[in-house]
Amino acid sequence: MKFNKLLAVIAIFLNLCAINTTQAQTANNHCDVLYADQTTAVGSVCVTVNASDVNLDYLLIGDWKLTEAHAWIGDSLASLPTNASGNPQIGLFPYQADINSAAQYSFTIPISQLAVNVDTFCNAEIFVAAHAVVTRTVAGGSDDDESDDDGDDGKSDKSDKSGKDGKSGKAGKSGKSSSASKSGTSSASGGKGTAYKAVASNSSTKGKSKASGKAGKSDQSGKTDKSGQSGKSGKSGDQTGDGSSQPATQTESAWAGSMQIANGGSWASYFSFTNDFCAPPVNPYPVVVLPTSCFNVFGRGVTSSTEPVTVSGFTPVGVTDTTNAWLNTYSSLPGYFGGDLVRDNGAIVGTFLAGLGGPSAFAVELTLDSNASPSLVIRSANVYFDTAGGYQDMSPLDYGLPLVGNGTGSLAQTVPLIFAPEIMDTIVHAVVCTAGIE
Repeated sequence: MKFNKLLAVIAIFLNLCAINTTQAQTANNHCDVLYADQTTAVGSVCVTVNASDVNLDYLLIGDWKLTEAHAWIGDSLASLPTNASGNPQIGLFPYQADINSAAQYSFTIPISQLAVNVDTFCNAEIFVAAHAVVTRTVAGGSDDDESDDDGDDGKSDKSDKSGKDGKSGKAGKSGKSSSASKSGTSSASGGKGTAYKAVASNSSTKGKSKASGKAGKSDQSGKTDKSGQSGKSGKSGDQTGDGSSQPATQTESAWAGSMQIANGGSWASYFSFTNDFCAPPVNPYPVVVLPTSCFNVFGRGVTSSTEPVTVSGFTPVGVTDTTNAWLNTYSSLPGYFGGDLVRDNGAIVGTFLAGLGGPSAFAVELTLDSNASPSLVIRSANVYFDTAGGYQDMSPLDYGLPLVGNGTGSLAQTVPLIFAPEIMDTIVHAVVCTAGIE
């Protein structure tokens, strides 16, 4: 039995590679076998994770077709919908579809809608409960189909509209349904049998036709009767008086994976995988690009009796070569305050002035040390100014006042203001380079 199951698994994945080679080779693609009736491999279910979505693909092989799909994905089995016995309730699964006999079907699910913690989704163990109702056409049924008691509460199986504990049956209670028999206790897969729906039948032959079977398995023939309908007890299939088989539809419940959901419960199963798709972290702060021989500087205010300023150090974002920056808070009156331009190693490379250049204008002026060797030029500058207390982390590129250098060691700009707050915050940033660097 184990050897046959291994061969079935190998066959499934060979077929998958033939169906979709690209998908089978994707690093963040995880597949498991879809089993009908516990042991019959009818296809596979594959999960593919990308930056925003999870794709869940049902892929069937041979002549098996999908008529229903029900799926749940989460990072804890505790959130899987189950009944009091621990068996899954597929009617409560969040992703469901009625399908018109297709060989493939896909769900595309936003990660934000999954039963997972998005903050720990990277490298987390992810659990997948994927159920399906599958069908195929058989010639008069099969002699080796087993019970389909998967314990899914019968909420959606095509083979079970009675809602009785997921046991297969077209229209019978406790397997006692009969389509045209006074003495038969089972027909059309009542009770626990595999469901068969006749496509064509011819029971109007000589003699009388009986419907009999054991344990709810359908048998349109008696043990032996005058009509020539004969078969082993409990086996399913329609046969004509001359012994020829008629096509029938076999319907099965199927689950992906081999790990039982409820210990001691139904055979309903799941599979799991480690999410190895970890999108690179998105930097919300655009980075200031530094050409060779260039570096970042920030303005640190210097307080005085005539130009009082409160200086608060912070670690800037959006820069790569320094961890030192300063938020300068001052009164818009008398107007200006001054300070030093400081680079990553603490060296002072110049000075600045900032403040109100009039009742309705903000002005800033940067001047590099003219005695520096080699000589320095201002490549660009970015200035933040707003009402005190409103600053939140942002890249210098988002400060609001970008300035382009002119190839010299000085730069000045005046900006009109509609409103001048009484207390202001200002941050002065610049990219300084060795002279001659573009």
